[in-house]
Amino acid sequence: MRYFMILSAMLLIFSACKEDEPVDPCTNGFLDPGEDAVDCGGDCSPCVNTPVTFLNLDVNGINTAMLSYEMDYDVSSWSLQLSNDSLNIQIGFGNTGDVGTYPIDATASYLYRDGAQYLGQTEGVYSISDHDVANDLMSGFFQIKFFRPGFVDTLEIANGQFENFGY
Repeated sequence: MRYFMILSAMLLIFSACKEDEPVDPCTNGFLDPGEDAVDCGGDCSPCVNTPVTFLNLDVNGINTAMLSYEMDYDVSSWSLQLSNDSLNIQIGFGNTGDVGTYPIDATASYLYRDGAQYLGQTEGVYSISDHDVANDLMSGFFQIKFFRPGFVDTLEIANGQFENFGY
């Protein structure tokens, strides 16, 4: 028993004295001196800033999620295309991609709700707040009212915001 205790103590001492292996500061999960962000920049590999794509809009005062959304540019005009289970929307942004505020192009805009066409529009305006042409990304705001000619049915899209939409 005495030998066992001595042997155990020796093993404990030798294992405690073992040198720790160096930890790579570029993979340790901490923001080390010289790094721009955790484990990147400085002496580590460059940081990759992936822009977050974001969409928000209210339809008749209710925040509404879209399952599909994209910015389209067909060499002559821009359009924002949005859809979910009941809505299919296209908002025409015209031919300028410049930062600024502009009227929505009514001829290139439409809304379908559960198959019903809302082809009339009023109060349509959009703003481009950022256009990163190097990375083909656009951000901005929009609002528009769609109506069905001959019906008393209006859908108001307000508080529209899109961030970092690729095209």
